[in-house]
Amino acid sequence: MGADVAGISVADLVKSPTPAILQSLKQALDQFLVLRFRQAALTDDEIVGFANLFGTIMSDRKNAEEMDSVQPSGRAELKVLSNAAAADGRPFGDKGASAQIWHTDGSHRECPNAYSVLYARRAPDNPPRTGFMSAYTLYEKLPSDVKLEISDLRAVFSVHNRSQDFINFMTGPSVDEVKRAEGPRHPLVRLHPTTNRPFLYLPRRRDALIEGYSSERSRNLLERLWAAVFSMSDQWHVALQANDFVIFDNRAVLHNREGWESTQERTVFHLALEGEAPVAAFEPRTIEVAPSN
Repeated sequence: MGADVAGISVADLVKSPTPAILQSLKQALDQFLVLRFRQAALTDDEIVGFANLFGTIMSDRKNAEEMDSVQPSGRAELKVLSNAAAADGRPFGDKGASAQIWHTDGSHRECPNAYSVLYARRAPDNPPRTGFMSAYTLYEKLPSDVKLEISDLRAVFSVHNRSQDFINFMTGPSVDEVKRAEGPRHPLVRLHPTTNRPFLYLPRRRDALIEGYSSERSRNLLERLWAAVFSMSDQWHVALQANDFVIFDNRAVLHNREGWESTQERTVFHLALEGEAPVAAFEPRTIEVAPSN
């Protein structure tokens, strides 16, 4: 998985979209899941214009009155991820410099993000790597008994997301069962809308609830699924340099990020594109019981 794209200028494509090139890029996304462009500096309008070629942009930014960060971009669609600070002490963006756990963006929504776009405006001298992992491969490598067990299960993708911070995910406190039950129910094995392939779709909480399972049984199953994530060696890592541009299939890809020295600035723009309601890859199983004599 993962591919570098050469010979295409993002700025030129935004000015004059070519259907054949766009179709090729979409097919490449289905095949490689993650595409990286190494470009000259792009303007905010060019970043947004490129994302618009792949779907409708969702606003991932908070309203101005709710913002606890400066978010310096003039385009409301651009969410800023940064550890830099403004003169008034507020951060320029969200997330800081800490490492992040494997996750998919927006999975707590009824219609989660389809694609995600990252553009590095500034990068440290030794940029942290962003890792990508195929959820297709994750599913394919599961033991057959686990595949059978999860084939028709749905999990609660709680609206009370656990922090993506690695330490918090691994050792942070849980929340009560009422909060863990608040959110949409998505299939653990999801069908991709364009490739028609099944893939593992994990909630972002290790303590998520699974329909029909007790809290303890849910946790036991999810620990087995997360163990598969942590043992997966098939990964693609990108150390985003300034002006690197990445688009990836947020449905069928898990991504994470290394931490870096907080005294060095890293500023990345993030865009999310609208997706569809998850569809289960398999129909619910039925058990026929022979009539008693």
